[in-house]
Amino acid sequence: MLYSRLPLMALAAALAASPGVDAAEWVAEPSVRLDGKYNDNIRLTQLDHNSVWGTVLDPRLKLSRRSELWDVNASGRLLASRYTGEDGMNAVDSFLDIAAKRRLERGSWDISASQVNDSTLRDEILDPDIGLTTVQVDRTNRSLRIAGQYLFAEDTWLLASIDYNTASYDQGEYFGLTDYDYLTPSLRVVHQLDPQLQLFGILSHSQTDYDTFSNQTSKTDNLQLGAAYDITETWKISGSVGNRRTTTSDTVANAVIRPGFEDLYPLVYDLVYLPRDRESTGLVYDTSLTHKLETGSLNLSGTRSVTPSSTGTDTDSTRVAFLGTRNLNAKLYARLAVSYHQSSAVGGTTTRANNRQYRITPGLTWRLDEYLALNAGYAYTQVKRSVDGSNNADSNAVFVGIEYTWPQISVSR
Repeated sequence: MLYSRLPLMALAAALAASPGVDAAEWVAEPSVRLDGKYNDNIRLTQLDHNSVWGTVLDPRLKLSRRSELWDVNASGRLLASRYTGEDGMNAVDSFLDIAAKRRLERGSWDISASQVNDSTLRDEILDPDIGLTTVQVDRTNRSLRIAGQYLFAEDTWLLASIDYNTASYDQGEYFGLTDYDYLTPSLRVVHQLDPQLQLFGILSHSQTDYDTFSNQTSKTDNLQLGAAYDITETWKISGSVGNRRTTTSDTVANAVIRPGFEDLYPLVYDLVYLPRDRESTGLVYDTSLTHKLETGSLNLSGTRSVTPSSTGTDTDSTRVAFLGTRNLNAKLYARLAVSYHQSSAVGGTTTRANNRQYRITPGLTWRLDEYLALNAGYAYTQVKRSVDGSNNADSNAVFVGIEYTWPQISVSR
């Protein structure tokens, strides 16, 4: 993939050029978690399979530094998984995030980058690649984001950003997984009409280049108008709606008769690759309803957008999610997450990208003291594949774990 190391290199250069960062102290927050897991269908397949038992070691480290003008944050995480019951499931995943913010007189600059080395069968999240393959395939995701905010007046400001993402799969061509690059510049104008009501408009453009023989490229233009309203101090609602136009360009192989071999066609012919353009339009939206409780919170969100897919085609994706949290007492914390994801290939064609995913994940956390906690949870996941209506699968997963977070460590220079 082009510029595969661009995100982290660009951010490192930006941090090196920020002398104000040296004037503050670093704060380190290390933690470690150990989980025991059970999953009765970790591959989400209808074929014969075994249940798996596993242990997951999850050490993490957060670093932060704040000065008058700069905020710098970095976090690293390893996820070492060992399973019994199925071969080829062991993995060591790594996650790295770096971010910096520079405050200005009338705004700010933000830059962040991340690199994730993991696999396609992660069972703790509703992953975009879930349902596309039942084989564990190593993948690498890199991202770079540069954003700026400028205040025109006390009640009007501008936010501009550019996002660059890459996704690559180890020998993905053998499993029907395609590498791609994804670039998205966007512009948002916000006006605070009164203390409760905010109006905004969003204009964005995205381009996805797929690493395929057909040299497929897609471009999407997106315009949305929206509002955010504080109903009360505890109830907040926001939403935007608009339209998008997606253009897909690729090359198609056409068989033509070879001169002098007319009688041997179609046994003898030449292939000519011709350019092809397709266009589609559709609705896009982004909504959220939040309620803050004295002992928890509730959030309901829904989005519809065009996103790239490892199937080698853009998808029209709809996501609905609910998240509820509640402190049952001073030490016991409950959480419930419900999510739905439906995707279909842009343009109405039927591909492996056409599927529906459901996930329900209740969980409990019991704090033994300020630093030590016990965790337990359950996850039900279901995938309905539209290409073959009979090829549906679900899984039940249970985990229990223990987590320790060290006190913050400050280092001054």
